[in-house]
Amino acid sequence: MIQFEKAYREAGPKIVGWLVATGTDEATARDILHDAVARVEAAAARGDAGAADCAGLSAILFTAARNLRANHVRDSRRMVPSGRAGDVAGGVSAPPAGFAADAAYLRGRMAAALAELPPALRETYALYQIGGRSVRETAALTGAAENLVKVRLHRAKARLRVALADLAGAFAPGRTSE
Repeated sequence: MIQFEKAYREAGPKIVGWLVATGTDEATARDILHDAVARVEAAAARGDAGAADCAGLSAILFTAARNLRANHVRDSRRMVPSGRAGDVAGGVSAPPAGFAADAAYLRGRMAAALAELPPALRETYALYQIGGRSVRETAALTGAAENLVKVRLHRAKARLRVALADLAGAFAPGRTSE
């Protein structure tokens, strides 16, 4: 049980960050994390899942969260959300002139740019950059070769650089968006 708590404390914020970066809202990301922990604990109690150390348990939690997210995305595609026609990722407006850029605006721009990435690039980028995984761990979690992970990271960063080029230097600390 202590191992689960340690893995949850260490991997939990990274998993939630990865889920949010891949297009899940924070409340749903936390629900997915809790479901993943519950499933891994239940599997361990049955003797189905074996993790000798916290790092192994962390990888199992990431995999469970990834699978639960895939289920959530698949289920959400079947439903038609009501009253959200104007709520699109690219609908972020510029901050008012003369005001310092705020974190919410930059987060919105980054989320919109991430949402525009193809799913494979977005997932690889989120696991590596946001989740703090190594190339080897990212490859294991995505089922891709390590060299393919490196290529995907390069392509994702290049696309994000282009998508966010207008922000380069504009939002340095203390500057305003005039």
